[in-house]
Amino acid sequence: MYATKLNPSHIEILSHTEQCVVCGDAADGFHYGVRSCRGCNAFFRRAVTFNMSFTCRRGGRCPVDKNARCACRACRLAKCYAVGMDKKAVQPKREVHTSNGSFDQNDPDYDLRLGGTRTSPSYELSSDMTSPGSAFTPLNINLADFTPAIPPSPPSDSSLIVRQVYDFMEQKRRRRAMLCGSLEEILSEQEMTLRHPATSEDFTTIFQAQMVLMFEWVEKLPEFRMLCDHNDKTKLLRAFALKYMLLDNVYHTYELGFRDRLVLVNNNYIVPGVPINFKGSDVVDENQMRDIMFGEPMRALINELVLPIGSQNMLYGEIMTIRRIMFWNPGNVQLSEMAKALSAEACNVAMKELQQYLISEGVDDIEARIKFILLLLPSFTTHHKTMYEIVRLIPSFGKMSDWNQFMDDVLSGV
Repeated sequence: MYATKLNPSHIEILSHTEQCVVCGDAADGFHYGVRSCRGCNAFFRRAVTFNMSFTCRRGGRCPVDKNARCACRACRLAKCYAVGMDKKAVQPKREVHTSNGSFDQNDPDYDLRLGGTRTSPSYELSSDMTSPGSAFTPLNINLADFTPAIPPSPPSDSSLIVRQVYDFMEQKRRRRAMLCGSLEEILSEQEMTLRHPATSEDFTTIFQAQMVLMFEWVEKLPEFRMLCDHNDKTKLLRAFALKYMLLDNVYHTYELGFRDRLVLVNNNYIVPGVPINFKGSDVVDENQMRDIMFGEPMRALINELVLPIGSQNMLYGEIMTIRRIMFWNPGNVQLSEMAKALSAEACNVAMKELQQYLISEGVDDIEARIKFILLLLPSFTTHHKTMYEIVRLIPSFGKMSDWNQFMDDVLSGV
């Protein structure tokens, strides 16, 4: 069908003469009425398909070029419209299969099928609420404006990373319902409103809800279902429990737009340097608890996890990959040889799926993005120990007899 082949000189000419009118990168054709590159084409399609809206923190003055086009989604989308991209030209999603049953890479919606999801927006911080010692303010926005418009279920042949992105949306809804104190609170639209400073009791309450969600997530991992030895499963789950809890709290903080505190998933928060009174609380050592929760360990956690994730505007698929990598790298817990082999293979699969996911999301420097994620993992290991030091000081948290019985009950049905 395509009898004429482009030689290198033809390709060089095209790369210099056909530029994306949005970012200036090499264009691969006309999309939605203008000449654009694949990245801007995919970005505009997602924005229109999912009815996404963003807010610029710099008053709409951000540069949009091939080196900085991902820095501000609000300005990028505004430029797409300014240069003439027509949202009416965006076609509804449709499935186009090749003869062997896979998706056609030339299908305009190919990148959506491989994990196209709405990314977390750059929120504008605006509210009259303030707290002592804070350089930032809570958000005053409507959750509905930013909830990803992801269909109820992914295509049946989606990769695990795509299925996990869909599941994550449902997990967050269930998590909120489990942590709300009343029906009125569940039905309220104030999901993104901070409540009050966190106490030791928050960790116990959150842990109970998070463990239910963690087990549901783990049971969907194909490699976990292949494990025959329950001791391997128990060791993996024990090592992962607080890491799962830490990651969810860190990402929840990022999604709400805070960079000066850790916002727990029940919307209670910890601000370093602004301690609370632990008198009467369920803690072993009030001074030690105060030093960890409001001192240097928490400040380091925010600087080494919350701020880097915020600076990169991490995608849901990247967070799901971090979950998988942390789960399958439990540290020195003496797994069986079969479990070690499955763990290594699971990590390899996770990284391959992440690469394909980032391609579908139109991420520019995939190698740098993956390197950033890998460099972030040691910080999670370090601050997992911070979480452990906190819960160690709470007598009612995860008593071993209750924990063993709970673990046995869960694993008996796996």
